[in-house]
Amino acid sequence: MRPITRPTTLAALSLAAVLTLTACSGGDDESTTPSFSAADATTDGGEATTEDEATEDVVEEEPTPTELAVDYDVAAVDFGAPGAVTGPGTPLTKGQPAWLNQTATYGEQELTGPTAVSVLDVRALEPSIFDQYSNAEDFAGYTPYAITFQQQWFYDVPAEYDPTTLDLFPIKEDGSDAEYLTGQFGFGAATNSCGLQLPEYDEETKTLVSCIIGLSKDLPVTTAKYNGETYTSIIASADNAYFNQPLSWG
Repeated sequence: MRPITRPTTLAALSLAAVLTLTACSGGDDESTTPSFSAADATTDGGEATTEDEATEDVVEEEPTPTELAVDYDVAAVDFGAPGAVTGPGTPLTKGQPAWLNQTATYGEQELTGPTAVSVLDVRALEPSIFDQYSNAEDFAGYTPYAITFQQQWFYDVPAEYDPTTLDLFPIKEDGSDAEYLTGQFGFGAATNSCGLQLPEYDEETKTLVSCIIGLSKDLPVTTAKYNGETYTSIIASADNAYFNQPLSWG
């Protein structure tokens, strides 16, 4: 058995208190303008102004954003027809699929079938994305990197379930492991949109474009790797040849 060692993952805790229920409801925010009485506001000549005149000079504050700004669009690519299983350690380029056999559990069913996965793009995000978390100070000095990847399933995923995504791990330009962002309630990093414009899951082709966030204080994060394990793995599977020879996209 091979124990898995990884860099410390940083958990993003609860959303900051400014993200109120009203702000997250999707409705328009209504700014409340302070009221002025005639006794409160005067002109230079000492004459009282009306409430309407006073409010004209009030500068309304911009509403606090409740989600990250969209930086760019990410489009799905055409993986084509399934090919032979991609061997451990095979060099790949971004957008090139790795063909794998995936075993996943859906309810009481365990299904195995072909799937394809590829890293599409990696780029740095603004550190201000950490401001949405109540523990933003934990991320001081880190640069976040959005790693977008695509997966396509070529077996019948039960209609009542979302397909199970493979877990990818960010790596730096020198090939070393990078830290990555996890959620408050587990390791569901693949469901993140990273504040980017990602296409919706295509039920017809069973194609999903997802994003994970890599973190680094020094070297830039340039890609991600597939090592056959999951975010929650402690011991690498004995028959997992990808653990020592992972797939990555240069």
